[in-house]
Amino acid sequence: MIVEKNKSGLSFHMIRNVAQTEYIKWICNPRILIFMILYVFLYDYIIQEMLKAAHKMGEMLMVFEPFIAMTNSSLLIMVIPAVFIVLVSDFPKTDGNTMFYISRVGKNNWMFGQLLFGIMAAGSYLMSILVISVTLVVRHSFGKNMWSNVITSYTKAFPNEKMARIPMLVNGKLYNNMTPVQTVILTITLLMLYLMVMELMLLVSFSVGKRMMGILISYTIIGVGSALCGLKSKIQWVFPSAHSIAWLHFDDVLRIQKFKISYSYIYFIVLLIVLFAVSLVTVKRYDFAKITDMED
Repeated sequence: MIVEKNKSGLSFHMIRNVAQTEYIKWICNPRILIFMILYVFLYDYIIQEMLKAAHKMGEMLMVFEPFIAMTNSSLLIMVIPAVFIVLVSDFPKTDGNTMFYISRVGKNNWMFGQLLFGIMAAGSYLMSILVISVTLVVRHSFGKNMWSNVITSYTKAFPNEKMARIPMLVNGKLYNNMTPVQTVILTITLLMLYLMVMELMLLVSFSVGKRMMGILISYTIIGVGSALCGLKSKIQWVFPSAHSIAWLHFDDVLRIQKFKISYSYIYFIVLLIVLFAVSLVTVKRYDFAKITDMED
């Protein structure tokens, strides 16, 4: 009777062990090398361009500006979560031993452990992008919490280069309304919530036995949401992509929020609660005995 009670109740120790085990498996998976491919693309598309512009102007970048440019681009808001889905496409990772593992820890502890792993995976993914971007530009940047002239004055310095990439990397709505540090904190928070929504969609699709369908739906949401952001359609706020881009919340002219940031937090939190509740209910009916080693 005591064993059964421990299995059905929540145990932080068991939840932490599940998350830790899953995290070690994740970072040891060769698929994590895809992250390096992503960063080569980010370096070529963002960092190298910003360093060239800084050299051209004889100025220094603010150390966080490349990260801000990466995570607030209408194009990269599709690339960054899409690559993350590839990295966690087998979430939750199962094999022939999963049934015996769950019999020891209980389904609820296993599910909350998956949730904690999801937080750890999304957080380390975003922090890796931040740390590497800072490392690559730290010798050519300053740390004061203010925007560089590269971001705010490039068009003035080179008026004939209005179609250059630099003015489009960090939108004026950002540097007219927020400091770099505020932007980094907001961006990481919103993107973290976005990635967790994608993870919980995978968790729900697994618990109903439709893992591949969940991956396809996730990519569809990312693609459609990103396209609507590019088109600036009002329907964009139905999808998580728009909520994760900081500058979309601000007015084009006035220094006001045209879409409250608090509404985006509410949007994400409600989605996360609903998705996790659904996964908790549906996983109770999932037959873990049908999992084979081939699914590892």
